[in-house]
Amino acid sequence: MYMREIDDPITIQYIILFTLAKADRRITHSQLTCLTLDRCNINFTNFQIALDNLVGIGYVERLPGAVDESMPVYSLTEKGLEANGFFEHSIPVYIRDQIAEHIVPFFEAESLKKSVKAELKQISDREYCAELALFDSNSALLELTAYGGDRKTAAGMVRNFKKNYEKIYTEIMRILSEDEEN
Repeated sequence: MYMREIDDPITIQYIILFTLAKADRRITHSQLTCLTLDRCNINFTNFQIALDNLVGIGYVERLPGAVDESMPVYSLTEKGLEANGFFEHSIPVYIRDQIAEHIVPFFEAESLKKSVKAELKQISDREYCAELALFDSNSALLELTAYGGDRKTAAGMVRNFKKNYEKIYTEIMRILSEDEEN
């Protein structure tokens, strides 16, 4: 992370444009905040003012969030993309590199969080199960509800699935795909 505070409003706007261009997708306010503020020492108020200004001048488009209307989604407009191409080199290379290197792992980690679901579910006063699922994009690869009996056992199933989901999925698929003779 770049430690010196960036307080120049123009540089902050360039950083936001650069981040949106490198992300190359619509991103939520929370994602944009993480991508920029995790790698640059920018005051949140200054960040928000710069973002609002970019929306106001038509470089960034603010769209309502798909799931939560209070969490807007942002994307670059054509004007914003052109401006980024022109101003990108005004951002010091050590800041650009930090942001660019952070984007791919950030979205991979977010995607992984969304692709593995494992939750503890109470069935009755003292009975629990583990609801487990593995997704590829929006398609379910595996959905499984496993009875755990007590809370401790079901919670262990949830932890183990989160930790070993690849191994579990591979083994289940191997067993399900075996010839009937085996």
